Amino acid sequence: MTETEKEALYATFELLPLREVESSLLDTFNCEINSDLTNFIHSIAHDFETRQIARTFVLVNNKNEVVGYFTISMKSLSTNGMSKTSIKKIDGISNSRVCIHSFLIGQLGISDNYAEYKLGTLLLDDAFSKIERAHDLVAGRYILVDAINHEKVLSFYTENGFALLDTNVEESENGSLRMIYKI
Repeated sequence: MTETEKEALYATFELLPLREVESSLLDTFNCEINSDLTNFIHSIAHDFETRQIARTFVLVNNKNEVVGYFTISMKSLSTNGMSKTSIKKIDGISNSRVCIHSFLIGQLGISDNYAEYKLGTLLLDDAFSKIERAHDLVAGRYILVDAINHEKVLSFYTENGFALLDTNVEESENGSLRMIYKI
């Protein structure tokens, strides 16, 4: 997304940290394609923020509605079930690493009423920007996402540089597909 496109979108939207958003405003978000996104922002995001598990950033329009959000945190990627070749490729040094510390975009969602905008790319760019700042301080080689197994979602992440992990471990506990992005 070009800077001009970003500026045009931000003329009508504002990205705010969750701690600056009224709880009642979160109820304006709804995503039919993935009800977990709706449940997370309505019921879990504040708890994760309070417990220092993840940071959530909310995109709000000028009508005071949540049109999208993303959550970022750290995650240890277990290499259990990965081939030694895949482990070495991801780790960069060893083929016997048990876990690889990574950044995680745990949630990224767009409200149903705003699916036609390029907000997914805007949110992903903002998530990358925030991760970049953290990366300068603490390092890390990868960004992970657990994407729902839906053609449109997988295509979105693939078009933005993510790739499926080793097929032995790509499916996570909740049936989503684990994808990785090299920083």
